[in-house]
Amino acid sequence: MSVRRRHTMYNLIVIGQGLSGLLAAIWAKEHNQNVALVSSGVGKLMQATGVMEVMPAIKDYISVFNGNRDNAIEAFKVLTDRLEYPYQGSLHELVPIVTGSGRVKHTNLYPNTIAPIIDKGHVVVVGFQEIIDFQPKYIKENLLKDLPGLVVDTISVSLGHQSQRTMTQLDAARLLDKPDVRQHVLNQIKEKTDDTTDMYIFPACLGVDMWSTVLADMRKQLHATITEAPGMPPNATAVRLFNVLKKEAVRLGIRFYKNSQVVGHIMENDTLQKITINNVNSQISLKAEKFIIATGGILGGGLEKTVSGIQDTVLGLPINELGQFKQCPDNVYPVGASCGIQVTQYGITGGVFSILSSYESVVSIERARKGELQNA
Repeated sequence: MSVRRRHTMYNLIVIGQGLSGLLAAIWAKEHNQNVALVSSGVGKLMQATGVMEVMPAIKDYISVFNGNRDNAIEAFKVLTDRLEYPYQGSLHELVPIVTGSGRVKHTNLYPNTIAPIIDKGHVVVVGFQEIIDFQPKYIKENLLKDLPGLVVDTISVSLGHQSQRTMTQLDAARLLDKPDVRQHVLNQIKEKTDDTTDMYIFPACLGVDMWSTVLADMRKQLHATITEAPGMPPNATAVRLFNVLKKEAVRLGIRFYKNSQVVGHIMENDTLQKITINNVNSQISLKAEKFIIATGGILGGGLEKTVSGIQDTVLGLPINELGQFKQCPDNVYPVGASCGIQVTQYGITGGVFSILSSYESVVSIERARKGELQNA
């Protein structure tokens, strides 16, 4: 393995490219910081549902964000709107949506492809013959348990394409990006339903790159409210969000070190000076003024449970029983599930916490940077 002796200096290095890492990197870059992002994989956002709520384990914990809570949510909505994948909702209201199992859940933030579930009227659940992990009859049964005031029918249509493997909802989403496939599906739906339908429920498959066109075509030709029901990953709802955030990060000029592992670091006076990463067939030393740790908790791989306790897999620094740094370096900011297991009691932090913690960290870093400039 070759070793590059050159030390690259940044204002901020973000480690991890899930929702927390991408948001932190983008918001820091918007503050004119020189930002690098180090990642070993694609992040857990690709395995999410794309809808975001305050998880029960952190309802009280988010109070630490004080006045920045509403600002963070607004910044997220402004960003996704600008990236043409807008989110609806707020911290102050829970909205009922239907999931891929047919159960109703309440969420805070959701993309435009998802609509609040109605509690009265006529609903049609649309399944695809090629997809086995979305079962309309099972969804109907569960939906009527939660919303008995609904009239629910089910139909099954074909995408008109075969696959050598089991087709996922994401595969279907990519097919529905194609106008001919989309029209083929719409023609079948119109043959099997009538104008009494108030809402159509689809798998999370209403397009990937062309989702807005797919949604517009569905609404125009079916004359009803359209919603996706996110379920098992991969969900197009989350993949779309990851794609637009990653594309924006690249457009802004954030330097990506992909498929890279942090293999070393240097500390001086409780301050992280630099990290060393394995990148392809070389080692690179990266210096920064500040660091954001967005590698996730146990599920994300940032923390590891061992016989001797919880260990940090990124910097190898001492961790307490809550998965927090015993003595966090002055210039290191954990975000998302990297904040410790007290925010992941239900396995995940939920997207709301990722948004809030990433925004708060960038605000704190910017405040510190301005103070340093004034004192210079």
